Amino acid sequence: MMRAAVVRRFDEDIAMEDLPVPEPGVGPVLVRIEASGLCHTDIHAARGDWPVVPGLPFIPGHEGVGIVEQLGDGVSRLAVGDRVALPWLGHACGHCQHCIDGRETLCLEQQNTGYSIDGALAEYAVADARYAVRVPDGVRPVDAARSRARA
Repeated sequence: MMRAAVVRRFDEDIAMEDLPVPEPGVGPVLVRIEASGLCHTDIHAARGDWPVVPGLPFIPGHEGVGIVEQLGDGVSRLAVGDRVALPWLGHACGHCQHCIDGRETLCLEQQNTGYSIDGALAEYAVADARYAVRVPDGVRPVDAARSRARA
């Protein structure tokens, strides 16, 4: 089990809950979260402020940093023990023209961390290994999360 901040309704406060630790499946990695920024995007998501609202329930947080604990099937670019940052662009299809042209942020099938994919305001999160970014040695987790929050 893990603790996570969960949005169940847009008109209620975020609640801390005990949830099962997610499984990485094919392509993602399981990340033990060490630190996470809190972005105003998270507040908007939790309130359902934007025209495209997240599906309920969800775990906010797209500025997480943590240690890869488990590799999903087919993952070879990351290793258990790597420190990674979770990206806002959590997943894109990889085969549409936008993705082929290197403009994944325009992919109509994109999934966003802490919005349409559960995010980092939890003890564990699953991240697509293609989009998780290694954090350089010597950068503390809180500094990596903080710098993402300022970007």
